[in-house]
Amino acid sequence: MRILTIFLLAGFLLSQSPLVKLSKKEKERRKKVKVSRVITNQDLGKTPPPSVIVKGVRSSTPAGGKEELDGKKSPKKSKEWWLSRKRNLEEKIASLKKRIQELERQLNNLNTTFLIEQRPLAHQRVKSTLEKVKGQLEAARKELAQAQKDLERLYEEARKAGIPPGWLR
Repeated sequence: MRILTIFLLAGFLLSQSPLVKLSKKEKERRKKVKVSRVITNQDLGKTPPPSVIVKGVRSSTPAGGKEELDGKKSPKKSKEWWLSRKRNLEEKIASLKKRIQELERQLNNLNTTFLIEQRPLAHQRVKSTLEKVKGQLEAARKELAQAQKDLERLYEEARKAGIPPGWLR
């Protein structure tokens, strides 16, 4: 048994396995291949900074020292001015929410009437009114979303202008 194992081991060692042959071929191939050049930042040279201009966004104050926004000069605004803008937007949002509630209530009543109504002509009138109220409700919801975005923009604008956070509370 030992003799058989020794013969098998010797046969295996004497004959090269496919992996050994492959590794030898790879070493020869690497010797033939030229060394590639590594490109570094020094090789690239200096590139100018990107020149993208975004309207309404600036990276620093202009040379005159006064703030500019969208090309218009804006004087320093007082606390009352910021508060009045905020109050106007909040009143608009509150009135829109109230209008949406009224339109939803009206829509529910019209839906009930539409389902109950048996006469064809009255049924048709209720249906047209229902569609009109749905359109008004959708428009009011869009207007509310826009007013809320305007309020968020006001907060962002105040932050960028350096307004103390307590002014808009």
